[in-house]
Amino acid sequence: MQQNVHAVILAGGKSSRMGVAKDQLAWRDGTFLTELGREVLAVGMPCLIVSNEPDRIPAELAKRADVRVTADLVPSAGPVSGLVTAFRLCAEDVLLVLSCDLPFMDRTQIASLLAYAAGKDGWDAVIPSAQGRLHPLCALYRKHTQPVWEQALEQDERRLLKTIRKLSVLVVPEGWLDPWALFNANTPEEYDAAIREEQRRKTGQQ
Repeated sequence: MQQNVHAVILAGGKSSRMGVAKDQLAWRDGTFLTELGREVLAVGMPCLIVSNEPDRIPAELAKRADVRVTADLVPSAGPVSGLVTAFRLCAEDVLLVLSCDLPFMDRTQIASLLAYAAGKDGWDAVIPSAQGRLHPLCALYRKHTQPVWEQALEQDERRLLKTIRKLSVLVVPEGWLDPWALFNANTPEEYDAAIREEQRRKTGQQ
């Protein structure tokens, strides 16, 4: 399936709770965005980065032949406008949609998500679940769901989960992915928690 999947990184959020642009936060050898981009590209799929400040995307990503950077093609409406933009620009049957604030999403977890969907039919979206809730910005969406997202944009329906209820969703059960792979760093406190977990993994401490 991977040959017909296009990765999409949504990096256009306002980061109001973080106070600074989340995609620019220092992480490992780069930033949240550069590290996630590196992991996506390691899986061997092309990558579209949707950012309303495309000029600030580092050259190490933006200049690559397998990376495309774009601003929203439609009026900004949170993740919905990013999804619609991606659907309009990508021809592949499936989009792997990832928010830029997933510091522990890596090539192994991406491969696991693709593996869960492989061979299963009848789904519009494949969305992981953790702690009783779905994670729609770490998910697979079929191209044929584009009209549903276009309608959501037209109606200014910004709540992803409300639109997702209109889709046939294959839920990735809790435990299939590393729980930290679904961890969003939206606040300074959550960023600090991610740093502590990264340090724990490096040192092997429990």
